[in-house]
Amino acid sequence: MTIEDMEKLSTGKNRARNMSIKYKIAFITMLVALIPMVVLTVLMLAFYNRAIMQRADKQIEENIRIMSDRLSSVLQNGELCSNNLTIEFGNYYNDKSMRQVTRDSKITSQLSQSLLIYNGISSIVFIDKDGRFYSSDPYYLGDSINIRYSDYVLGLSDQGGKTVMMPLESNPFSRDDKEVITMGKHVINIVSGTHLGYLFINMDKDYLIESSQSEISYYFLYDTDARLIKQNGVIDPIYEDESLIESLFDTNDKLIKYKNESYLLSRQVITDYKWTLVGITNLNKFNVTGRDLRFIILTTSSFTAVLLIISVWFSANFVTKPLKILHDGAQEIAEGDMSVRFRFRTKDEIGRLGRIFNYMTQRNLELLQQVDDEARKKREYELALIQEQVKPHFLYNTLDIIIMLIEMNRAKEASRVTHKLANYYKNSLSGSEEIVTIEREIQIITDYLDLQTMRYGDKFSYEIDVDENVFMSLIPKMTLQPLVENAIYHGVKNKASSGKILVKGHVVGCNDQDSTSDRRVELLVIDDGVGIGEDELLRLNSLLSDESVFDSEEDKKKEEARITEHDKIKGGSHFGLYSVAKRIRLYFGNEYGAEIESIKDKGTTVRVYVPYSDVSNKS
Repeated sequence: MTIEDMEKLSTGKNRARNMSIKYKIAFITMLVALIPMVVLTVLMLAFYNRAIMQRADKQIEENIRIMSDRLSSVLQNGELCSNNLTIEFGNYYNDKSMRQVTRDSKITSQLSQSLLIYNGISSIVFIDKDGRFYSSDPYYLGDSINIRYSDYVLGLSDQGGKTVMMPLESNPFSRDDKEVITMGKHVINIVSGTHLGYLFINMDKDYLIESSQSEISYYFLYDTDARLIKQNGVIDPIYEDESLIESLFDTNDKLIKYKNESYLLSRQVITDYKWTLVGITNLNKFNVTGRDLRFIILTTSSFTAVLLIISVWFSANFVTKPLKILHDGAQEIAEGDMSVRFRFRTKDEIGRLGRIFNYMTQRNLELLQQVDDEARKKREYELALIQEQVKPHFLYNTLDIIIMLIEMNRAKEASRVTHKLANYYKNSLSGSEEIVTIEREIQIITDYLDLQTMRYGDKFSYEIDVDENVFMSLIPKMTLQPLVENAIYHGVKNKASSGKILVKGHVVGCNDQDSTSDRRVELLVIDDGVGIGEDELLRLNSLLSDESVFDSEEDKKKEEARITEHDKIKGGSHFGLYSVAKRIRLYFGNEYGAEIESIKDKGTTVRVYVPYSDVSNKS
């Protein structure tokens, strides 16, 4: 039945199922046409987010710059104030005619004027060389003794005349209701270089870092020791998170995550004083319109998802499912199951392809059956041919021996030869089986060699040394007999002196006794006859291994025909040797077979490999 005949038997009433697959694909494509809209939305969101990032980055950078300039200005005012006061105090102390009361009045007045001139300074304290205590803030007068002998004063003695930023911790000028940041200076007479006292410029910490937070931005000021300078009275959990505060100081990330929200970070170092200002902006709060955009995207995506689900369902039922069935069935066919048939009712490309597969599978099944029958007949023919080669000359020669023994009145020996001949033909020719055990094959060649030694007398001797653990392994029938016959007629028979034939058998391969997968039986037929020439040995091994050294397949077939014709004329058994290797490969696979080793005038060894059967494990 042809493919067209099979297609005529298939009828379908559903037009959708019989529609060409290209129209089905076109219909599916229409469903997914909304995908460009989704892509457009995603791109729009990406570009929008990038614009938001750029705008937020620009804003926070500008805020950081303004705050940094403001801080630098206040700190510079403090340093400028300390320098000016140093000059003024030097003038006061250099004027020897000035009375102490007048000097005290001028110093106090100068401190008060400086507060008005220099923005950001909250108080000024001066302790002269004689321990006199001057302060623009009366609060510190009551604590003058503690301040005079504090580490702040003692630490300035080694600073040489520079204005330095004093540590924030243990600041004697800070109080519960007002924390200050202090700049200190060891005042030295610029004329004489003598010690005049110690000057402290106090700046209100809250004034320095005020406006450091907003609804969407937070600012963190770090001193030279990476400690946060925090504004008093600010209630916000973000300023209490020590791990966040520590990470902000040295992170290199531009975008950070904090409590499932994204923050854009900016940093600026106040170089002259080695303070660091860090600002972060909450992008989720900064991008207010992004919520509306996300709603649009979510709505569009949901609608698209519904369409895609419908599209997937349609594809799975009208396109993908038949293809899956076709794929699975083809895989089963490839694995050897020729009973698989496809029953598509449609007439589209998939339906036609299924019917083509059915037709090809049926044809392959018929061809495989035909090949199997031909291979079986060929094996039977080759076995019959080997047996036919054994029959004529071997039978006639053995009968001649029996007749001769009878004529010589050696009836007992004639009876023994007749018994051996009967056993040989019973084991080799009786039965229809093609595969026998090695034990039976050994019995065949034992009978054969016994008969041949009776014929040739002392021309050769033989020995059989086959391990009993390989006896139950299987081997093609009449495998060893052609090899033994070859050893006699092409080996020891042509030798001037007496020869010897040795048949050995053992297991080779894996050393693991529990594993048989890598183990096989090696059978050897060894003779010390005349051997084979190198060229002839190469050609024989090429035929036995099926690895051709011939220029073409035609040359190889000619060589096979030459060997067959040679055996017919000369009575040899090279054809039997070739048939042995070929039959082994047919039964057990290409990893098994036969090979020849030979040295001219030294002898020949034929090795045969068959699978090993571990009978003890099976039992």
